[in-house]
Amino acid sequence: MLWRRGTFLVPMGQAALVAVVLSGTLAGAQTFRGAINGTITDPAGAAVPGAQVQIADDATGVMRQTVAAGGGDFNFPDLPLGSYTITVTTQGFDTVKVTKVGVSAGAIHTVPVKLTVAQQATTIEVSGSALALDTTTPVQTTTIPSKTVQDIPLNGRDFTQMIGLAPGFAGYSLQANGSVNGTRSNQ
Repeated sequence: MLWRRGTFLVPMGQAALVAVVLSGTLAGAQTFRGAINGTITDPAGAAVPGAQVQIADDATGVMRQTVAAGGGDFNFPDLPLGSYTITVTTQGFDTVKVTKVGVSAGAIHTVPVKLTVAQQATTIEVSGSALALDTTTPVQTTTIPSKTVQDIPLNGRDFTQMIGLAPGFAGYSLQANGSVNGTRSNQ
C-alpha cells in the first residue's frame, strides 16, 4: 500500500520508519528545562512520607512546595535552568537544607535526603518548698503564737473560739459548731 505525501508516493512501512526517526531526534531538543526529584529517608533508611519539601531558585528566590508521597519521594518537574536550594521539614526531625542543586536542560537531578532525629531537651523541675500538706503524719497541727492569744478579744475568754484562726476553718454553722478542712461540724 502506498501513502501519498504531496507529490511523492512513499510505501507505508518506510513512512512509519521516517516518522519514528524524526520524532526521536526532535523530542530531545524540545525541552529547555530540567527537574529535581528524590527520596526522603530517616536514619534507619525507611521512607518518610508527608515531609514538607520546598525548593528555591537561588537567582530569583522563586519557591515551590510539595509534600513527600507515601514512599517518601518528591518531584519538581519543568524547572527553569539554574541553581536551587532544597529544604525538607517534618515533625520529629531536624530541618535539612541541600544547597547548590544544579538544573540543566533535559536532565533530572536526583537528590536523596536523609533526615536526622531532632534533639529535644525537656527539663522538669520539682520544688519541695511549695508543699503545703504534710502527707507523712496523720496529725495536722496549728500553732498560734502566745502574743496572738493574749491579744485576741475572746467573748467570755472561750478558748474554743480560737479555732477560727486555724487554716481550713469554714465558719460556724447554725448549731454554733465550725467545720475544719471539710469535716462535719459535729466532729
